[in-house]
Amino acid sequence: MAGPKTSRRFERFIFLAICFAFMHHAVAVSIPPLWRWSNPTPHGANIVDQAANAALTVQVGERGQIFLSDDWETWTPRDSYTTAALRGVTFFNGRLVITGEAGTIMFADDLWNFHGLTLGTADWLESVAASTNLVVAVGDNAAIYTSTNAVNWQRITPAFANWLRSVACNGSTFVAVGESGLIASSQNGNMWQVRTSGTTTHLNRVAWLGDHFLVVGDGGKALSSTNGNQWTPVSLGATNYLFALAGVTNSHLAAGDLEVRLAEEGGAWSNQLAAALTPPPAWTYYSALWNSGYYLLAGRSGLAVEGSKTNSAEPVKWQPLSESVRSWLWSVARTPSHYVAVGDYGTILSSPNGVDWDLELVPFTATNAVLLGVGGSSNLLLAVGTQGTVLWGTNVFLWNELSPKPTTNDLQGVCHDGTQFILAGGNGTILTSPNGTNWTRQTTPTSAFLMSVAAFPGGLVAVGQAGVILTSTNHGVSWTPRVSGTTNWLSQARWLNDRLVAVGQNGCLLTSADGVQWRTNASGTTAWLNAADFIEDTWCIVGNQGTVLGSPNATNWFNFGTLTKKSLYGVTAYNGQLVTVGSEGAILRSQLVPDPTPIQIASFERKSGMNVFLFTGATDQQFRLQSSSNLTAWTDGALLEFLDGSGTLLFVEDTGTNAPPAQFYRAWRTW
Repeated sequence: MAGPKTSRRFERFIFLAICFAFMHHAVAVSIPPLWRWSNPTPHGANIVDQAANAALTVQVGERGQIFLSDDWETWTPRDSYTTAALRGVTFFNGRLVITGEAGTIMFADDLWNFHGLTLGTADWLESVAASTNLVVAVGDNAAIYTSTNAVNWQRITPAFANWLRSVACNGSTFVAVGESGLIASSQNGNMWQVRTSGTTTHLNRVAWLGDHFLVVGDGGKALSSTNGNQWTPVSLGATNYLFALAGVTNSHLAAGDLEVRLAEEGGAWSNQLAAALTPPPAWTYYSALWNSGYYLLAGRSGLAVEGSKTNSAEPVKWQPLSESVRSWLWSVARTPSHYVAVGDYGTILSSPNGVDWDLELVPFTATNAVLLGVGGSSNLLLAVGTQGTVLWGTNVFLWNELSPKPTTNDLQGVCHDGTQFILAGGNGTILTSPNGTNWTRQTTPTSAFLMSVAAFPGGLVAVGQAGVILTSTNHGVSWTPRVSGTTNWLSQARWLNDRLVAVGQNGCLLTSADGVQWRTNASGTTAWLNAADFIEDTWCIVGNQGTVLGSPNATNWFNFGTLTKKSLYGVTAYNGQLVTVGSEGAILRSQLVPDPTPIQIASFERKSGMNVFLFTGATDQQFRLQSSSNLTAWTDGALLEFLDGSGTLLFVEDTGTNAPPAQFYRAWRTW
């Protein structure tokens, strides 16, 4: 048995030693960082399960992420205070129940405060379902846990050992499915009987669709049963992995890896990717939801698609909730007024605040280029990439392609040393230009790919393939090789605060005061490190698999991670904010130095049964709404946060029918 304990308290214990190392500037920098999605919108988390209770929809996914919405337009993150992967979600008599990695159980009654349980198992709980009096979670190693309140759990030992991937309930019968074609059913959650499935294919999802159970699995496999005991094969026409199911008696939806299949009114299953007038994107979908006549598909990188129809005779129309760019992003920089990120297919995104991003127009001839680097001066920006592509702009909105190209080699490194622009790339390429138009190829002692070039007080440094490091003291005219002590690829070198920092393959981390002598530092990771920056006495590094390292001294490094396991390739800091970009269009932000902008209640109105507040402040500020009847004793209310770039928040509080006649309110900042 396991009792509840708040996840926030658990998180504080985890980071106690880490925070101690940063105490000399703890007031300035928030450690660990609180990350938020800027792109894709509404978020980029891998969503593996969804549940609905009336108008409220809940999504759960990777690294402890929870999102809530009552209209499928605005999605609000809820801090779970865990980085465990969340795999299953359901409502149990109004209580929200979530299961996940290593026996993680979370529950919430008011959706403002989440509580975590420790079940003492390494088994992942992949799915959860509930009847009116019992909730059942299933997962690895035939794990089956039952509870009558979602607080106290008991493990059941069934007569099989198959790993379980999904569980569903029709109100009285639970059905669990898993590896090697296992299907088992139970009336009480304690006694489970294996049923004949007729297959050894892995089964990934089971759902109750109003009048029958449906199971889907690998290779498009599907089975149906009216009672959970006898199962019949069903042909969906799918051949790829299927992970998602949703529907009601007369409408059924199955989806997965490049698969979306729909059957309505007892008709045949149709391929929505090909048959629909407005098809959903060809994507990997992990979960599906039916709510009040609408479908919601969700999956990799947070892509969510709504399916609806105006009448029964029409086909379902599919519409993504957001048209976000999902091109891979390889670099990000800050101008005096904007962030700029570049990536695949000539993608250039800009943002004034790190929150709201716009896709910029590039010349048609550059739309197939992969833009690997961006940088320049305050007057001229350069975006460079494959086959010598160079785009230039005097602002972030209008871009031109340099023609002819200065080289046919791929370019990645970009910098400006105060007097000239320097580019670096394949075959040891170094190019210099006083104006960004006329370029000179400089001689270098290497044919290695140079991934980065940077200015520092001693001159210029370029790094790249197989640990190569070059320096120049005469504005890039001549270059001297330096001993790096490594054969790992070096992704980037930058002068940060008072030293050069170079990062790269296998967690390689080098520092130097002069560019000549380089010291190897222990990064504590083997992940490929891609980019670094410095913010308020803290060095920060990002890398593959969502790696984020921080250090107060560039010697002792701590891995804080982010919201995702997606690789991060670029990072930049501005005005206390850290912005990082990466695979599938990922853009994450963290306000490492809290914004001191006052939080104000701009307006307040009490209506029948509710209070309506309009707050003003700064994006990513968190605060607690508190109330008091005497200005002495204050009661905590909702935990709120400014999530968009407007710095405003409209909040409606349900006061019930017996609201106090007089009440004081204040916004209490949480840092």
